Amino acid sequence: MKKIIFSLFVLISILSCNKNNSDWENLIINNSLEGWHIFQDDGTKGGWKIENEVLIFDALSSLESGESDASLLSNKKYLNFEIIFDWKIENGGNSGFMWGVREEKKYKYPYQTGPEIQIIDTDAYLKPEIILGGEIELNNILKDLEKKKHFLGAVYDISAPTKTSLANPAGEWNSYHIKIDHKKNKGEVVLNGVLINEFPLKGMKWDSLVKKSKFSRSEDYAYLGDERWYGFGKSPYGFICLQDHPGKAYFKQIKIRELYN
Repeated sequence: MKKIIFSLFVLISILSCNKNNSDWENLIINNSLEGWHIFQDDGTKGGWKIENEVLIFDALSSLESGESDASLLSNKKYLNFEIIFDWKIENGGNSGFMWGVREEKKYKYPYQTGPEIQIIDTDAYLKPEIILGGEIELNNILKDLEKKKHFLGAVYDISAPTKTSLANPAGEWNSYHIKIDHKKNKGEVVLNGVLINEFPLKGMKWDSLVKKSKFSRSEDYAYLGDERWYGFGKSPYGFICLQDHPGKAYFKQIKIRELYN
């Protein structure tokens, strides 16, 4: 009987390990854009491609072209999850990862609803003139040199990273491990194996952070349309998103795991 019980325990342990290992879902499928779509795509948008299992944004951004946003969204919506991926950008480049994105036509940009984990060439904080994207992006850097709420690993304009010297330079790969857990009301950003940001996702602390950010000043952002920032951070369940922003950006080994069944 003891041998039977022990054997069952070993079998359950093996099955449990296999299940945990299979929980991770690869988001680059068949070396294609399968599983992704461009924000509010009408058939005319582009800029994204896959080469050798690497997802690449290689186009003028909406900021530079004046055309509508072409950020890349998952086909699937997520609530509680963790995601890991490697990324790199060119000199002066800028991108980001968003969650909780909504796609209704009343929103012109994914960042009207989805908070963003910033990706940026950190050398721009030492030499602001290298930042791509013109005067808008330059001013974003100059206004943030001290607070660093737009720095690598920040929840954009919400929560600055606690460490600012861990990034590999532009043109080299970095890794992100991001966790969004609404049950625990906690988000985390790990850069190259080191935890650099922890933040709430709702409640009084989150509301206080938003109140101190640009997302509370809707009257200043007429270009966003009638919805302004009124839907920002209000949808726990939504698309994940890679941003259309100045500079060529690369992403690989993108895997996601839902935290609760």
